[in-house]
Amino acid sequence: MEAPSPFGSATPGAGHPAAQTAPVPAVLPAAQVRIRLDFLSSLGRGLLESGETTGQTEEALGRYGRRLGLDGLVLNSFGRMLLLEAVTHDGGTVSLSGAARSLDAIDCTRARELHRLAEETAEEAPGWQSAAAARERLASARQAVEQLRDTATPWWVVTLGLTMLAFFISMQLGVTWQAWVSAALVQTVTSLAGVAISGLKLPRLFAITVQSCAAGAFATLLVQLGFVDPVGAAAAIAVNWLLLLPLPQIIGAVTDAIESDYLSSMTRVASVAVAAGGIVIGGGFTFALGEMLGMAHPRLDALPSLPWYLVLVFSALGAMANAFANGGRLPLVGPAALLGVVTGAVNQVLLLVVGLPAVWANSLSAVVLGLLSAALVARTGYPYQVLALMGITGALLPGIPVFFGILQAMGGGNGAVHFGTAAAISLGIGTGVALGVHVARITRAGG
Repeated sequence: MEAPSPFGSATPGAGHPAAQTAPVPAVLPAAQVRIRLDFLSSLGRGLLESGETTGQTEEALGRYGRRLGLDGLVLNSFGRMLLLEAVTHDGGTVSLSGAARSLDAIDCTRARELHRLAEETAEEAPGWQSAAAARERLASARQAVEQLRDTATPWWVVTLGLTMLAFFISMQLGVTWQAWVSAALVQTVTSLAGVAISGLKLPRLFAITVQSCAAGAFATLLVQLGFVDPVGAAAAIAVNWLLLLPLPQIIGAVTDAIESDYLSSMTRVASVAVAAGGIVIGGGFTFALGEMLGMAHPRLDALPSLPWYLVLVFSALGAMANAFANGGRLPLVGPAALLGVVTGAVNQVLLLVVGLPAVWANSLSAVVLGLLSAALVARTGYPYQVLALMGITGALLPGIPVFFGILQAMGGGNGAVHFGTAAAISLGIGTGVALGVHVARITRAGG
């Protein structure tokens, strides 16, 4: 009887094309286990750095690990840390650990390339005829993963996407065209400041502080030059502050908490808190600068309102701009526009027809967004949090409360109530999206 090859592939999950033909592997020797864990560890860190959640990363690594022939694979991820362990042919274990560089970014293109590379490697595994062949292919795949981890969407693409997004979000505030242009210019300056200091490897608190101060200083300069009034400058700063917050982390924190991964959840909450701290410092600098220059206190008796159909148009345009800002490019533009329009329409109905307060309207709209995002995952190939982010930035960002809070602070008043409302809306959005996705999973499992 011929001995089984130690280089076969584990039986793939149900529904995979190779599920009916792949042989059940023998347990691998320690050297073969280690090279597989090296590849999976690099892959997992790359997925976390590209915006995938802890649960999504663990599920993907488990699926690929089984197809690579790993026995008794155990995965643990908390915060940025990733731990992997598998059983060897003599009953021993091999363990590896590593840390993702950051959890704050989303790069759709890189995430899809990482999955494509892992899929190709897993498909080739049954054809490896020797330990040397397996080692060579996995080493090459790991090197390719590391190269992908070192790449990112070109800075000018991200800057252009965020600039367009800032322009369309400011339109939804209903202020003047000078404020729209100012928001775009301020966002451009902020993005370029981020690019300029990226080589310094500053801690995130300091990096956000520098960007927030740059935004405030440039908006103040536009007021001093007479291009925009203080009200328009406040709107531009409000949009910039919202875009500095790592919104995907709010969704991820709630999702991790629902899945009882409280340590990862707290790590993401801490990331949001650090970003908020940098914005607070930048806000203090901005308000002090305005007082020092004797800038007139902004006054706004009533916020101009937009017709509902223009809100939907700007929601779609904002979502499409964010598709480029997060590295999704053309394949994500269509789904982004759909999510922006649907989310904006639901929100307008809840606000204008039902008459709900903004906190409840945005939170319930986020539940619908979560359901729709989960339904589009299989069709688009993008994770739900990427899809949800398109709808959030297009239609649900709490721009008006932040805007009014800044107006109060610039006028010497207390904007804490408005900032608190914005924080409550942000939390409600994250909870609503996570709830919608969770309900979709339960419905799908029950069906």
